[in-house]
Amino acid sequence: MDSVIQMIQRFRGGNEGKASASADELKNLLIAAGNPSYMETRRRGEGWTVQTATLFAPLVAIPTTAAALELYNNGSRLMVVSDLFASHVLATAVVQTHAIYAMVTTKKAIPTLTALSLYSLSGKELKTPTATSEIVTGVGTTVIDNGWRPWGNLQNFNLAAATPGESWSVPVDGKLIVPPGASLCLHVAGALATASSFQVGCDFDLVRGSLE
Repeated sequence: MDSVIQMIQRFRGGNEGKASASADELKNLLIAAGNPSYMETRRRGEGWTVQTATLFAPLVAIPTTAAALELYNNGSRLMVVSDLFASHVLATAVVQTHAIYAMVTTKKAIPTLTALSLYSLSGKELKTPTATSEIVTGVGTTVIDNGWRPWGNLQNFNLAAATPGESWSVPVDGKLIVPPGASLCLHVAGALATASSFQVGCDFDLVRGSLE
């Protein structure tokens, strides 16, 4: 079997394209990345972003069976999540704190379709999901609790009323992977739901492979 260095050299044009690699005392390979993180994944053209279109009130408890946004993987590829994000669009003049909660379900039935546009992160035409498309989007769905957890830092909203407030993005970088037949579920929870409205969404890539 070729060594990693030989494979790198062949990829870069044989021995004339010099490539070097080294290892630490535990024999971990040390390399320098030539491109920014996620560039190669996004270069495949299967990166997408989606968010809710209708404002919803945040929960005042940890989510259990309600998902503000559900993305069902109805295909054969893995859905690899890169970012979660939320926007506090309407608020009330009280100090508030909020967090994005997410979970990946076990295999389940396809949710009732609420078609949300999937926008390309590499310049492709948008996709509008159907009940049989690779990704099926649902809004305000009922799910089985499979371990919701908060993502990102606590958001503390200032004293403003009925105006767009904080918005934030949480790097996930592949820590959430949705296999075929399962869903990614998102919601926002916080200290106050009265007169507060949110949008929530995520960025993801569709990648060939399996979890085995």
